[in-house]
Amino acid sequence: MSTIRLLEVVVPCLRYHRARVFYEKVLGLEAVSSGRSHVFFACGGAKLALVDASGGDPMVRPSGHGVYLDMEVDDLNALKRRCMKERIELLDERRDEHGKAITLRDTEGNLLNIFQAGTVS
Repeated sequence: MSTIRLLEVVVPCLRYHRARVFYEKVLGLEAVSSGRSHVFFACGGAKLALVDASGGDPMVRPSGHGVYLDMEVDDLNALKRRCMKERIELLDERRDEHGKAITLRDTEGNLLNIFQAGTVS
């Protein structure tokens, strides 16, 4: 049996340029390659791709339910400050024995759960 490997997570965006600014400016991801209607970000060993879905192709058009991304950061407090500065609503904020996390929506309405491991303040 062949092994299936994750190539990338693709997030279709109706407002591609707005979403790209969010992922670069608020989340601090660095684009590793891009074209007129797509961008790839390195994301801790995986790739995250945003694609412009405004053309109406039903294969890449958002369903309205979106994706749910689990991401990890080293400094959740710094990310929270950037979110506050950009007026991004935090939907949830929690802490447990594994670390702390926040949940928010990107500009396309997709849920992002962002976690920082460890005993943190």
